[in-house]
Formats: sequence, structure tokens, C-alpha cells
Amino acid sequence: MRLLTFALWLTNAGNLIAADTFFSQIEALQSQTHLEISGFEKLQDGQKIVTSGSLEQQVNQLFAGYNNVITRDRQGKIKRILILSKKEKTQDNRIQVPTQVKDNHAKVSVAISGDGRNWQTLDMVLDTGADVVVLPESMIVQLGLAENTLKVNKMQTANGVVDAKIGELQEIMIAGESIANVEAAFIPDRLLGENRLLGMSVLGRFQLSIDDKQHTVTLIRKSTE
Repeated sequence: MRLLTFALWLTNAGNLIAADTFFSQIEALQSQTHLEISGFEKLQDGQKIVTSGSLEQQVNQLFAGYNNVITRDRQGKIKRILILSKKEKTQDNRIQVPTQVKDNHAKVSVAISGDGRNWQTLDMVLDTGADVVVLPESMIVQLGLAENTLKVNKMQTANGVVDAKIGELQEIMIAGESIANVEAAFIPDRLLGENRLLGMSVLGRFQLSIDDKQHTVTLIRKSTE
């Protein structure tokens, strides 16, 4: 029962009112699930992280940017989480991110901002077939962008050719990795549904390896960056 309650609490936006930041998510996780979490002083506050799946999957998503040790009880359930340190970049700039699979699409949790001040955290589909990041028009203002600064271009989508509003996001964060000056296209909400596409304006900067068994994606920043 605790697992079900936790999963619903984390994925239901209506219950996330008090969890505005990463810190408050961790504190609420400890309170809601009675897990022992130590090493709070090693954490750095930031945007909340969108999570989904089982308790274990959501814990992995929350702590993807940190080295940690998980202790389990005799039934194999998570009992204690010890935060050791923030993950440092390796020499090849490799980062590993937990993925969530829905409708055969791999998704990762990212934080995005149009102006460096207004941030949104959301799950995005890894889409190597999209030239740029693709978002719904309703997010333009939420990300701190002015609609009159965007250019209108034709864009081919699964639903045919549409008029897309093209602009630049100041920054995208993936598991603590910053990607600056990212081209993005905004199209009518009805054409995207619930999908937000992480296209090649981000993925093209990395060598990409998806592990479906481990539910992770490894991104290695290309040397030209």
C-alpha cells in the first residue's frame, strides 16, 4: 500500500503543491514513505524532478545526479538511502540518465528555461527523428519567452505540415548537465498531446546509447562541444 500511495503522490500534480523544489521533494519522500535518507548536506537544491513508475524507479530518477548507497530489507525493499556526493563529470563527459518507457517511447526528466529565470520540469521523449526540441505553444510564456520574438516556419510533423514558432531556449538541464542555447519549435498543443520531444538540437550534441534492459540512456558529449 505504501508503494501505491507514493507513486500516486509523486505523479499526481495535484498532490505536488508543497513540493516546489528538489529539496522539498526529498523531504516529502522521506515523510511519505518513512525511508531513512541521510546525507542531505550533499544535496544541491534545484528544480523539482518529474518522476514516474515504481518506488525504485522514482528513487533512481530523483537521485540520478548523485552517488548513493541503497540498503534493502530481507524482502528486497528499499529501507535506507545514503547520499555520498554529487556525480562528477567523467573525462569523456559521460552522463547516465534513468528512462521511463511509455507507449514504446523512452522518456527522460529534464528542466528547461527560455530565459534562465522561468523553469519548467517535464518528461520528454527521446526523438532522434526531430530536428529540434518540440514543445506545445502553451509553454511559450511559461518558459519566459515572448511570442513576438519567435519566427514562424513550416515544419513537417506526423500530422502533416504545420506553422511552427521557432525560438531558442537559454538552457536545458539533464541530470545536472547543462545544455545552452537550444533551438526549439512550438506547435499547437492538440498536435502534440501529452508528448514533448527532445530532438537533435539537444541529442545531436551527444553520442547516444539507450539500454532498454537497465532503463537508462547514456549521453557522451561530443568533443566539438
